[in-house]
Amino acid sequence: MVTRLLGRKLGMTRIFDAKGRCWPVTVLEAGPCTVLQVKTKERDGYNALQVGFGERRRKNVSRAELGHLIPRPAGQAPEERKKQVDHDIKPLRPPELVREIPWDGKEEVKVGQKLTVSIFENQKKVDVVGTSKGRGFMGVVRRHGFHGLPATHGQSDRERAPGSLGRQHSISQGVYPGKRMAGHWGHEQVTSRNLDVVRIQQDKHLIFLHGAVPGPTGGLIQITESHWTPPKPSTVVSKKQKAAAKR
Repeated sequence: MVTRLLGRKLGMTRIFDAKGRCWPVTVLEAGPCTVLQVKTKERDGYNALQVGFGERRRKNVSRAELGHLIPRPAGQAPEERKKQVDHDIKPLRPPELVREIPWDGKEEVKVGQKLTVSIFENQKKVDVVGTSKGRGFMGVVRRHGFHGLPATHGQSDRERAPGSLGRQHSISQGVYPGKRMAGHWGHEQVTSRNLDVVRIQQDKHLIFLHGAVPGPTGGLIQITESHWTPPKPSTVVSKKQKAAAKR
């Protein structure tokens, strides 16, 4: 069973259900995704599907990638293969995004088959993986919420500085690993978990999710079945709780 799909973030809006409740939702274009390669445990050692989403210019794709998109019959000679590629490469529309997704290998899937948003028809919650907005090089005030140094005591142009960094009175002097400092912010993989599926429009390949999704409008995303479970409550009993229980 296929539980993942590639897509694109279209933006946010709000919709009303039958009871008149307003839902802030993110609209995603989920598929259709074309199956480019089927990997089986007997031939490749594991089960997986290589799928592609969207379209891009053919001139920006190497000939090796284009040849991978054209199926090759078994036992085809190199001369025949070259003629086939030259013939089939002109109408070819290479996908914008190619990813490998897990597959249990139980249902039959063929190369060229289309995967649509209908696979989430019975799903109530999904996870969305995307790339967050890149904000460039940022200081500690904006990146980590530092309040900066005081404006008095003779300081000059240091109101947004991070303060001291190193350990001058330690055996091993230096900066602790993971110290919050200025640096690159954003443009990293982020996963929004446990989003409610509010509505699905199969004819337009749209899925409406309650909540925000990482990335800008037009960003590429991956939608997967949600397996999030709430954390178990702590079993540690504090001294105050023990004293209250005795009372």
